[in-house]
Amino acid sequence: MNKQLSTDPVDAVSGSGPEAETRLSPVSFDDSPYSRFLGIEQEAVDGKLVYRMTFRDQHIGNPLIRTFHGGIIASFAEVVAARHLQASGVLHDPSACTSMTFDYLRPAFAGSLSAEPEVVRAGRRFVVVEVNVFLEKSLVSRGRFIYRRPSTGNCSSPS
Repeated sequence: MNKQLSTDPVDAVSGSGPEAETRLSPVSFDDSPYSRFLGIEQEAVDGKLVYRMTFRDQHIGNPLIRTFHGGIIASFAEVVAARHLQASGVLHDPSACTSMTFDYLRPAFAGSLSAEPEVVRAGRRFVVVEVNVFLEKSLVSRGRFIYRRPSTGNCSSPS
């Protein structure tokens, strides 16, 4: 079941249904100037969040063939990873990604990109999120983002 695209956090996420891995809370992209620049929208599809970004002239990488700039695609995926951690309740403040690996698989021509995030592992110290970026149904890039959990102060350091 698809919902209309929305930047309004109130109706952007349903998070219900048997296939939903976890209850998703709404997140807003209006609080960050960079998120607004990217033009990220979100929708709930079968209990999972899908994020979209439509091509703008400011996103151009190669003007001759009208492709997205690689940095724009990686930034889109990184913002999606952080916001997905907030929406899923895994991390409330994923302020900084400690490691990022990003693979560009094919050119992302002008159009609408969609990103599908998945929490691969949520351990005690680190959280790993994978984000697949699609143009239409074609996978154009894949990113893996590692976030460090805040220190709880319960761990003793080795002497």
